[in-house]
Amino acid sequence: MSELSEYLNARIPRGWSKTDVIEAFGGRVDRTTVYRYLSGRHPRRPSEAVLEAFVAVLPGTSIVELRRAAGQPLGEEEPWILPPEANRLNAGQRRAIEAFIRATVSAEDSSMVEEQEAAPLEVAPAARHQLEGYIEQLYASGRTDLADRLAATLSTNSVSDTGSKTDPPDASGEPAAD
Repeated sequence: MSELSEYLNARIPRGWSKTDVIEAFGGRVDRTTVYRYLSGRHPRRPSEAVLEAFVAVLPGTSIVELRRAAGQPLGEEEPWILPPEANRLNAGQRRAIEAFIRATVSAEDSSMVEEQEAAPLEVAPAARHQLEGYIEQLYASGRTDLADRLAATLSTNSVSDTGSKTDPPDASGEPAAD
């Protein structure tokens, strides 16, 4: 049994059967998934949604402790809420921040667990163009680490919608030659 499964099983209320646990989910998580998590046959990188569902169902369960038991970055108990000024961001800037968060969490995950490729961020061509412009601004301002992570998440280093390859700019600010 895994550490995560041991943690979950230890928090099942006294007198509850596995069926009672499944019923407590009210259909939010299917029966097979619940059994897999309780028996230790869950994925090595459990989904945040399933962990949050267990927190809602099992008394005394903490999302941070579930992440710890699963070997994931701990994060915080409460979701991060952006400051009020964030409502002034346009759609492209919002997607860039979301991509940055995904890239940062993915980088943290991969440092704790085996390297896995981040899922590319799928966006409409117009939004992709805005994000690519923002990434170019990051390169131009010297924020290459952030620009590289956003580009990797957006997968701008692959063939774009126009069929051309987008490369990060070199030191002069021009796209790097092949």
